[in-house]
Amino acid sequence: TITGLKLGGYVQGTHMIVLKKRRGAQSGYQDEIVHEIRDEVERQIKEMIGLNDQMDAARGENIFNDADLQMAGYAAALRVLTAYTKIDGVDMTREAMRPRKKGESTIVDELTEFAVQTANEFLVPEGLERNLWLELNGAERFYLKMTDIEEAGEAKLDQFQNFAKAFRVGDYDDMMASKSPNNARLKTATELGKTAMAEGTPFGRDSIVRIALRGVWRIGKEDEAEDVLEELRDLIPDYHRKRDVLTQIVGYLAAKREMTDPAEARAARILVTAIQMERI
Repeated sequence: TITGLKLGGYVQGTHMIVLKKRRGAQSGYQDEIVHEIRDEVERQIKEMIGLNDQMDAARGENIFNDADLQMAGYAAALRVLTAYTKIDGVDMTREAMRPRKKGESTIVDELTEFAVQTANEFLVPEGLERNLWLELNGAERFYLKMTDIEEAGEAKLDQFQNFAKAFRVGDYDDMMASKSPNNARLKTATELGKTAMAEGTPFGRDSIVRIALRGVWRIGKEDEAEDVLEELRDLIPDYHRKRDVLTQIVGYLAAKREMTDPAEARAARILVTAIQMERI
């Protein structure tokens, strides 16, 4: 924290978790508890989103941001987990107190990770369909989610770090234009250019989001739309079946970059129109 403070990475908020004494002894198994965790996380997130909607209608503001909703996933999981004295026959008090080996994954680690992934399923950025969101890999979700957060104003580096962890993105440096603690920023399509298109990588030639960004970049540098479409057809397997997905992603980028990068938003709109108007 000291190093972070020197860089300007100040504490952004505080979460308080209240514990109460457990009554009785409850045992369970992981395959049963995961369903209970999913239900509790879903209930918690929907309740908070509902409060956001009420405040937005009344005052035009939200109570909770995405980081709060994400943290609520942890809290909901803990609410379920701490009710059990034994899971898969393991005494949870002993499990919590025993020394940990570096890199070791415990029952609690696995179940809380599951809870966070469940919470992330509900953090669909406005402008994208839930079904599309669930099809994307972690790096793609990270890029689109942080684009959404950037639209609201200056993003904090800790937000990028939290979502990178949540979406299991180990290395996201190639996506970043700035890692300033209080003004972190993704690379735009123009800044990405034709770089980082390695085959087999989550954000390379196999990523429809990365390919969409390449298309926006080429339109922005005034390449012919038909040439760009021809490249998209070559790069995207089963292109005609993926056209609707591609249109939705490019349209989303156009909407989110309208305020932060009008030139790129314009290029994205041109590309959306070209995709919609092309002859099949």
